[in-house]
Amino acid sequence: MTVSPASPSAHRKQHPRAVPLHETKSPDTQGPIRLDDVLWNPVDAEEALEGLEKILGRLNARDDSRAIFLDIYAIVTRKVVHLLNRPDAGGFLEPEWLSHLTGRFAEEALIAVRDSLKNLPLPTAAWRFATHYPAQRLTQPYQDALLGVSAHINHDLGMVVYDNIAHQSPPADARRMARYRHDYFHVNEVLRTCIPECVDLLAERYRCMSTRLLLRVPFSRPVMERAVMRMLIVWRQRVWENVVAMLEAQTPEEHQAVVERVRTTSGRIAQALCADKALWRTVLGDAPPYRLTLPPEAWPGVVVPRPDAGVDARVS
Repeated sequence: MTVSPASPSAHRKQHPRAVPLHETKSPDTQGPIRLDDVLWNPVDAEEALEGLEKILGRLNARDDSRAIFLDIYAIVTRKVVHLLNRPDAGGFLEPEWLSHLTGRFAEEALIAVRDSLKNLPLPTAAWRFATHYPAQRLTQPYQDALLGVSAHINHDLGMVVYDNIAHQSPPADARRMARYRHDYFHVNEVLRTCIPECVDLLAERYRCMSTRLLLRVPFSRPVMERAVMRMLIVWRQRVWENVVAMLEAQTPEEHQAVVERVRTTSGRIAQALCADKALWRTVLGDAPPYRLTLPPEAWPGVVVPRPDAGVDARVS
């Protein structure tokens, strides 16, 4: 078993009560989590890893479940950094582009976690789910991981890739687009190699009961790993199709229609990932914070950017 060294905490404590939303204080530690020295706006893969590891260590020191997705994310980013530093750049055709994209991509997750720690409203429903539920300890570690992975892929990834390509000067030609497409899908192989470590991380460091029980079933590990990889392939394929649709949009309305589809789809996936918790709270007579009967745009605290604010609009 190999587990990421990013976080010193060996095991996740079990807490029977939910803590106040976005609480940043530990029961035995005074003061909020320090945020001012974290690299929130990385420009490349190495800076992305630096920012992730710093805030990850602090979240784990406070037993904050918002660390779980970042720990998963750090495993992948660490692998990307390692590959890009190889003489052959790990098989990537545009290593500088991928490194810059990795930094910009990580910024989205880092900013979402930072703003949730500062109790600021988040601009996307998917990230509202991915930070609120872990902060309240309403979900299991595997759900916390999936919520973050989904928000980052199903919402952030397409926006970041589109923004990078659309604002290049000179514009990317067909040859360069083919190389970008190769590198984008080559990341799938990186993800495939990271899945076993991520499973071990959930089972051992975060003591995810569902993961541990599933691993006790004979032959379950390869089935689970293949299922997760298949899910990631489907998600990332759809993201690339959305990127192409935004790049080929002929009018602002066509572009905005894709953006709204991305926001709604990512929000609905988050709903599905938390549906069991929302249903159980409803049975108990305690309305969940984000009800399945409400569209993502109507959830409390979700700020929907104006169409003229651009795809990068977010709370700062």
